[in-house]
Amino acid sequence: MKKQHIWRVWIAAGTVLAVSTVGSLMAYFTDTQEKVNHFTVGKIQIALQEPEWEKKADQDKNNIPDEAEHMIPLQTITKDPKVQNTGINDAYIFLTVEIPCRELITVNADGMKNPPGMTPLYSYEQDASWKHLGSCKALDEKGKQTGVKHLYAYAEASGKCRIVKPKETTLPLFHSVTFANVLEGQGLEEQEFTIDIQAYGIQTANLNGGTSDAMEIWQILSNQKEIPEHYQK
Repeated sequence: MKKQHIWRVWIAAGTVLAVSTVGSLMAYFTDTQEKVNHFTVGKIQIALQEPEWEKKADQDKNNIPDEAEHMIPLQTITKDPKVQNTGINDAYIFLTVEIPCRELITVNADGMKNPPGMTPLYSYEQDASWKHLGSCKALDEKGKQTGVKHLYAYAEASGKCRIVKPKETTLPLFHSVTFANVLEGQGLEEQEFTIDIQAYGIQTANLNGGTSDAMEIWQILSNQKEIPEHYQK
């Protein structure tokens, strides 16, 4: 059983404007002075990183760490998504994590079977530096559920976003993932599954009257990027 590491970075920049103005001051009959005011354009740029995952051995060069190939039930592997602010302006950071799901029979620790149900193939423990804002179903083109997608803000428990300054990096959202305790023979063998992680950054200044509320800021970002998902607690 395989798990492939695939991630994409979406950068959502809020409105950062620069203006150049030229003003003239003239003394009649004697001289002319010109004063030029210079302004620079800000930049929101982020980098999604997984340093512990990325340094794992991959002897067959298939972009899947050897440790993540042929996973077995309850196997845990290090995976540590974090986001660095590589721009020049302060940023608020959000992550979405899509976990594949299948209709499966799982097994309890005592070996007893559970009834079939929609089961996430991987689980993880969220770091306290992030706040879970909601979840939604991931559907294929036919409307069939293929996963569950979670939204997180780099924020305090109260929902107040943490400012990530240029060159700073967030703490990891989680540090490892564990494969579900599924019963064998359900068609998972030799398949590849992905955990899709997307990172978003937005400026901290001039957002809806200076708000730092994670849900309000996500709504601004979501509207600007026309993100279709609607996350619910």
